[in-house]
Amino acid sequence: MASPELRLCVPIDVARLEESREEVRLFLQAHGVDEEAVHDVSLCVHEACANAIEHSRSTTDVDVELHLEEASVSIVVADKGLGLDLELLDQHSKPELLQPGGRGLYVMACLMDELEVHIDGGTEIRMQKLFGPRP
Repeated sequence: MASPELRLCVPIDVARLEESREEVRLFLQAHGVDEEAVHDVSLCVHEACANAIEHSRSTTDVDVELHLEEASVSIVVADKGLGLDLELLDQHSKPELLQPGGRGLYVMACLMDELEVHIDGGTEIRMQKLFGPRP
């Protein structure tokens, strides 16, 4: 069986986001993760990378790591930019319906079982998704 870890370096280029999202999806499917969890994790990785590209002002790639256990996946998305604006960190506050952005952290908080945001010389988002045992 393939390695239970995936590491990606996502370029600071929104045009490359779909490519990394697809790599995450294929990795999870290859390990027998159920489709709902595949969708949730792929979307949340995409959102975390999009936030890094849009807000970090980093000039280096975004680092993405996934580590599979029997019934969960742990994810770390990290950039070396300026860090998120602290006002964006209320991950449990429902965004305004007509607000043009600001839904990424809220979506991650809703879909993941654990979400932590660390700001220290960049932003590091740690997430965990639980799912049923894989075949």
